[in-house]
Amino acid sequence: MKNPDKWIRKFFSERLSNMVVNGFTVKLYDTTTPNNDSFLIVLSTQSGRDNWQTKCSVDKLRDINIDIITRFKGNVGSRALLDDIVEEVLQRTEEIKIENFVLQYFNISFPLDINQSTATETIYRKIIKYSLKLKEDGR
Repeated sequence: MKNPDKWIRKFFSERLSNMVVNGFTVKLYDTTTPNNDSFLIVLSTQSGRDNWQTKCSVDKLRDINIDIITRFKGNVGSRALLDDIVEEVLQRTEEIKIENFVLQYFNISFPLDINQSTATETIYRKIIKYSLKLKEDGR
């Protein structure tokens, strides 16, 4: 039995790498990031469970959170670029194919935005949560 987590990260990594939005390069990271990038995407947390349908059939229910971050120096900035990055992510993930698995369906949800302002920078964040239902490909 295969664990789909690394294959899910592989799909999102391949789809979201080398992204340029409005002339800005958006870097992609798996969990950890440097503190100096202004526009980035983080493949952050994953969770899931297995639902046994029969003794030979199991549904793999998995979630992955895609954390999109824009960071501006000082007390300035706008969420417009963040929204444009979100749109690009959604366009690149309209069709999801996870290696070694058959995707039965997926849902997308958007938890609350996270915004933060300090004396030196303003940070805007949106999280996109992908919920996937998979079966292992029997090939």
